Amino acid sequence: MKRVLAYTVAAATVAVNLLMQPLLMARAPMTLIPGLADFYPAWNRGVSFSLFTQNSEMGRYLLMAVLALISAAVALMAWRAENRLSAIAYGLILGGALGNLIDRARFGGAVFDFLSLHLGATPLFICNLPDIAISAGVVLLFVEALLVPKAGAEDSGPPPPHARKRIRGGGGC
Repeated sequence: MKRVLAYTVAAATVAVNLLMQPLLMARAPMTLIPGLADFYPAWNRGVSFSLFTQNSEMGRYLLMAVLALISAAVALMAWRAENRLSAIAYGLILGGALGNLIDRARFGGAVFDFLSLHLGATPLFICNLPDIAISAGVVLLFVEALLVPKAGAEDSGPPPPHARKRIRGGGGC
């Protein structure tokens, strides 16, 4: 069931990205939240924060190969998800990675970014729906690591009174 959930979330993330892009590409830049967020369409040939920008065919295919390997690794992690929360998290990360991979294949090595975040006049970054899905998935994995007890994890505290062994006879206090 967890596997189905993970891959359904991934497929939904890819589908929403593909369906929303034509609508977003047709819009003009606009302020969403003054001083914090703008709708600002841009093409990005790099990865996070436009690092490793690729303008050559070789760079484009190398970046896409790396994305495909990362997607395969995340798909394996989704397959092994231990609970619903991690299944959703891995599904979001997988869907985001596949969404960016599909975009790079469709748009000559670029992705369509549109959400520009900033603090006043200081720019932070610009991202797209797959980036948001990846970020949300990572946050969910952190939440899981902090709040969800692992199966078989033992409490480090003393055993409850009914579980203590009674020592009979012999020395002691």
